[in-house]
Amino acid sequence: MKKKELFIIPLVTLVTLMSLGACADEANEFVIYGNHENMSDSSKDYLINCLDDRSIEFKLDAQKNILIQERDTDKAVASCS
Repeated sequence: MKKKELFIIPLVTLVTLMSLGACADEANEFVIYGNHENMSDSSKDYLINCLDDRSIEFKLDAQKNILIQERDTDKAVASCS
């Protein structure tokens, strides 16, 4: 019985850590915050400046959509909308 317990505890710990790591990756995925079809050049510039001022990481994709990390969505909506 003692050998099974020694095997189960590290196994449960490993599974728990792996599931927490998977959740962290989902929050770091980039999502579209500003669609290029719905923005003029001036509104795109305003949005980029606003995100930059608030230290929200963003990037532009090939279609010129503004992408932000999913974890920053609430902060961006509250301060840049």
